[in-house]
Amino acid sequence: MKQYWAIKNRHPGTVLLFRMGDFYETFDEDARLVHGILGITLTKRSNGQAADIALAGFPHHAIDNYLPKLIRAGFRVAICEQLEEPQKGKKIVDRDVVEIVTPGVSFRDQLLDPKRSQYLAAVHFFKKHPRKRTDNSGRTSGKRSDLTDRVGISFADITTGEFLVTEVAVDDLSAMLHSVGPAEVLVEAEYVADLKALRSPTFVVTKLDDWIFKPEYGHDLLTRHFDTHSLKGFGVDKMQLGLVAAGAVLHYLQETQKGHLPHIRKLSPFDHSEFMLLDEHTRRNLELVSPMNAGGTDGTLIRILDHTSTAMGARLLRSWLVRPLKSLGEIHERQGAVDALVSDTTFREEITRVLEPVGDLERIAAKISLRRVNPRDLRFLRASLMQLPIIKLLLRKSSSEVLQTLGAGLVCSDSLADKIDRAIVEDPPVLLKNGGVIRDEFNTELDELRMISRSGKEWLANLQQTEAAGTGISSLKVGYNKVFGYYLEVTHTHKDRVPESWIRKQTLVNAERYITEELKVFEERILGAEEKIAVLESRIFADLCDAIATEVAGIQANARLLATLDVYSSFAEAAIQNGYVRPVVDESREIRIVAGRHPAVERALPIGEAFIPNDVFMNPDDEQIWIITGPNMAGKSTFL
Repeated sequence: MKQYWAIKNRHPGTVLLFRMGDFYETFDEDARLVHGILGITLTKRSNGQAADIALAGFPHHAIDNYLPKLIRAGFRVAICEQLEEPQKGKKIVDRDVVEIVTPGVSFRDQLLDPKRSQYLAAVHFFKKHPRKRTDNSGRTSGKRSDLTDRVGISFADITTGEFLVTEVAVDDLSAMLHSVGPAEVLVEAEYVADLKALRSPTFVVTKLDDWIFKPEYGHDLLTRHFDTHSLKGFGVDKMQLGLVAAGAVLHYLQETQKGHLPHIRKLSPFDHSEFMLLDEHTRRNLELVSPMNAGGTDGTLIRILDHTSTAMGARLLRSWLVRPLKSLGEIHERQGAVDALVSDTTFREEITRVLEPVGDLERIAAKISLRRVNPRDLRFLRASLMQLPIIKLLLRKSSSEVLQTLGAGLVCSDSLADKIDRAIVEDPPVLLKNGGVIRDEFNTELDELRMISRSGKEWLANLQQTEAAGTGISSLKVGYNKVFGYYLEVTHTHKDRVPESWIRKQTLVNAERYITEELKVFEERILGAEEKIAVLESRIFADLCDAIATEVAGIQANARLLATLDVYSSFAEAAIQNGYVRPVVDESREIRIVAGRHPAVERALPIGEAFIPNDVFMNPDDEQIWIITGPNMAGKSTFL
């Protein structure tokens, strides 16, 4: 308990999952909390203390079931592991927190939506005067007067390495946060109420100490991380409020990841002037990505437009929908790319086909940098790399300059794909510790150890036959468990035939288990080989990850380009399936819609029932205002 409290005190504000053997245990207030949220049994024990202390725990292999419930309830969870195997003569094993999981910081698949970014954000309010406005009666008014009219905002997705910074007017803060859609927002304790007043159900507010929001601290932290003398090269040096927020984000990420963030390679300005800021009510009423009255995506625009083949494409599509472009040039650029895919069916179908095997390169690249990647991730990476030359060749033949430029930016890496293929088996297990990850003939020492291990099975089969024949015990079995190792099992019916040289090891209800000197020698040889195999496979896998990590920047760049191509392809597919046309978008103040249809409503109509289209024509000179009338259920809101 002394060890537990020392670790708990180093991680205030978290639920501490304390590994004890095969269980994660919680104590005191944490135990009562998880008992209520997870519904697990609450017990108590003295733990050598004067009074009993509350205790609640669950098996370590069940963490993927229980951890998401704690995170979705808005808690930060510190996972404390045993850093060594228990040894005789040593009472307490070394333990420490290896990971802090929060609503905005997680790599666990059970907590991530592959089609949504996992943003952590920070907001920095700057005070002009340390006072509040008062009215004539001397009472404090509801509006603060000590804040400037601008705030700094930064957000990062640790699963992809994206790190952005901006500044907005205070009045636009709510719209900005809803546009980004963070899972967690960091703020100084003094301003928690200001954020919660936004009444957003979409993110958890986490308060940090004031010193974390000091400009000097943030600047030093950022320049140390990026190993630069200044931040001018990133084009963000003028955003003083934003950089304070960026420093808070980086501090929090380093705290949760123990300072290891090599995949976050740059801090980019987020120019919100390029797109429309949609406030919460507009987004909700338009039902762009979520319906008004229920969960899921039924009845939303994204459900109709999302034909993406990759997770990173789906995330990019979502961000484009909630942040509509204002730049005419960029709008035309996107339209041209989609047009090329719409007009050439064979080309579009070929693009879709070659994108389907592409894995989530953004998140795989981040896992590689943080050494969280598993063997199956590397096979997904290899499959993705194999598609790059095909996609590059296809885009080179495109009629669209935008698609040609996109293809020219793709960087192929045949050597990296070959390196993965030579090292990793075709269908590896997810967990490295399960073994069988590295191919035969990749490493001579590993091949020799495997030969010893495989020959052991044959030796055991021969031993069983030999001993059964020598003793006359036809039902003799050779078995193994982690506690007693290898053993010979004899039912009580035949125990009088057991040789005196056999050593009894365990008594069961219907049988006895024995070992022999020969079996002990074999066990040392086989288990020694298997232990060496596990160590060697881990080392080879780590070396391979180190080699791939040097190419993470290129993988990330390819991921962005492939995501963009995937969204273009998705728009084209939606246009073909639904009979959409390319609108003429210009700088005039005229809107002309001919035979317009509501995309979600027409999708929801019964089979065989057609949507009745409507025309719209408005301009500043002749028709500036329309008054829409009619009875209930006549289609007024649909038309709007």
